[in-house]
Amino acid sequence: MLTFLFSAVFCAAYLSPIISHVEGTDFTEQEMSHYSFFLTLIDALDTLLILGNHTEFQRVATLLQDMVDFDTDVNASVFETNIRVVGGLLSAHLLSKRAGVEVEEGWPCSGPLLRMAEDAACKLLPAFQTPTGMPYGTVNLLRWVNPSETPVTCTAGVGTFILEFSTLSRLTGDPVFENVARKALRALWRTRSDIGLVKPFDLDQAIYRTIMLFPTLYGMHKGTVSMPVFQSLEAFWPGLQSLIGDISSATKTFHNYYSVWRQFGGLPEFYSIPQGYTVDKREGYPLRPELIESAMYLYKATGDPTFMQLGRDAVESIDKISRVNCGFATVKDVRDHKLDNRMESFFLAETIKYLYLLFDPENFLHNTGTEFELGGLQDDCILSAGGYVFNTEAHPLDPVALHCCSRYQSERRELQDILISLSEPLRPATDQSEETPGAGGSRESIALKPGERRKARVLSCPTQPFSAKLAVMGQVFSDNS
Repeated sequence: MLTFLFSAVFCAAYLSPIISHVEGTDFTEQEMSHYSFFLTLIDALDTLLILGNHTEFQRVATLLQDMVDFDTDVNASVFETNIRVVGGLLSAHLLSKRAGVEVEEGWPCSGPLLRMAEDAACKLLPAFQTPTGMPYGTVNLLRWVNPSETPVTCTAGVGTFILEFSTLSRLTGDPVFENVARKALRALWRTRSDIGLVKPFDLDQAIYRTIMLFPTLYGMHKGTVSMPVFQSLEAFWPGLQSLIGDISSATKTFHNYYSVWRQFGGLPEFYSIPQGYTVDKREGYPLRPELIESAMYLYKATGDPTFMQLGRDAVESIDKISRVNCGFATVKDVRDHKLDNRMESFFLAETIKYLYLLFDPENFLHNTGTEFELGGLQDDCILSAGGYVFNTEAHPLDPVALHCCSRYQSERRELQDILISLSEPLRPATDQSEETPGAGGSRESIALKPGERRKARVLSCPTQPFSAKLAVMGQVFSDNS
């Protein structure tokens, strides 16, 4: 049934776009569906591989390379574009060899999907040009940031870029992405309150100190409960608790959410704790993945079949409540199970993926190092050996690939500097006594003059004479050999 759930990506007519209306530009329903369709293909591409459909992965990867163009005059959510598009392309790039794609020489440090991810991320960089370095919420992919764009943003819209942007920098060798993400994250950290909380969501130790009576999350900064309501997005929390080893608290939190699931057959967007019921105008259930994600982590940590039970309930409930002729629709109201005319891309990218992984303990993503593949220029990098890191949109990233490519890119830059220095004519030594005195003495300026090239960096190890570079069976040739 899970495989059928996923097949809906190829026939859904109305999908959730990350693209908002551009002032002065009218988009037809067909155009909006067109952009949304390619978003969904990107967001769901790695799920195809995880479900074992290599043929469709290859077909969709080729289709995206031929059809997607990010030079589009539309406004896009910076956060959503990053986690869905950049994250989806990075994950698909790192998994492409496993899917049977004929990869480029030097993969995973190069490849068409990686270049697409870099192109998409470049469109987001203007959003980071703020006094603090924390990004704006939306950016026009062609015209940069609208002058009237609001400076208000959320914690997730600032802090999560460090994963995708650092991955991109380590794979490509371009530090700009990681630099802006780190600057934004440091700026966010400086906004924390005197009890260690950041707006609008919380840090682990501060949470335990301030809301021990309420095993769920609230939007806080000073430690007071702002509203006795939980949101369905917060259902990731027991999964995170399990990852830090607090299984007891994670289980209690999970069961609180699970009781609400059983009440409605899904989690409403907002749920009032004092009233024990949905919140007005927040009764919808867009097939979110967070509680299923927590069930997967808790089942892996404990083996308790209770968490598998949630997975079974989810499959049966989604199939019964939201299944339509061409996909699975958002539940508009959990009280009467009325449906909306949309299917979110995260349903395919996350919900289906976590459900499948919950019921597939032998999936390669659960690998503990028993299997691997080789990559890099000399096939000297061990990849896909486990330890995957999921981004916010459940796109798995292989951290070993980052180390492999960081080393490769560093060596490539070192070689490039050498070649540049060799191509420059020798310059006569300058008498230090003729240097212009001033602050800093003879220190070289970091600013380059027009047409000037930076000097090659000092090598990490001394060069060997030519005669020492050739050897057969350990015997070095002499100069007159």
